[in-house]
Amino acid sequence: MAGFTIRPLNRPMQSHKRQRTALSKTLSLGLLLALASFGADAAARNLPEFNASFAVHAFNIQLGTSEQQLTCENSDCTLVATAKPSSFASLFVKEYTEERVALQQHNASLVWQGYQKITHRKNGNDKTVTFELSDSQPAEVLYPEKQRSWPLQDKLYDMASIAYALQFARLNKEPLNNFYLQDTHGQEAIAPTLVNEVKEVTLADFETSYPAEAYSFATSKAKVKVWLLPEYSFFPAKIEVYNTEADKTIILVLEELPELL
Repeated sequence: MAGFTIRPLNRPMQSHKRQRTALSKTLSLGLLLALASFGADAAARNLPEFNASFAVHAFNIQLGTSEQQLTCENSDCTLVATAKPSSFASLFVKEYTEERVALQQHNASLVWQGYQKITHRKNGNDKTVTFELSDSQPAEVLYPEKQRSWPLQDKLYDMASIAYALQFARLNKEPLNNFYLQDTHGQEAIAPTLVNEVKEVTLADFETSYPAEAYSFATSKAKVKVWLLPEYSFFPAKIEVYNTEADKTIILVLEELPELL
């Protein structure tokens, strides 16, 4: 069985101060040049490396922040998402999570290579969920903590990476079909569809809006909607997950445009 290893990050997550003045007055020349390469007309077909910060909402309040980063060495990439409660939420939320996803970008494809989630708890009773690829042929997805396995599907992703898989597909003008979602319960085929009535999305400051495309899909346990920014290489701006069993919704909203690395 292949061990799940993801290279350590060479650059730490960076927090960002939200700027509330108009972008045309505040963006430096360097950032403008970076955004130009990040625009919808850019020729790049790969996901760019980035830092991004999302506000996490549930029960109509902001519970915390999810810091997300993508870094690559050649075709091997690591997506890291660290979600921590706010000062207020930490009074009753005694844990934070770190997710790592191994991806490969090559030949106009984004290939999922594995996933690990660690729930860090203040009492020290941490919980780990790992999905890794077997050495066998054909390869399987292994869940060693529960000694379960599933076949490796094309276009298989997890909840941490599915929004970026949609971004990659839109960048490359690929059809949004034949996707699979992996979680601890198994695998499900999903069919993202365009939500025609959505034309824009508002960021976490409740003031800044951008033109957007929204796509929705459903699993046996959740209804999911993802907003993408066509003017910024279809970067995900908002992710809404409604758990149909728990009747609970969690929303991630981009705090500001991502920082390119």
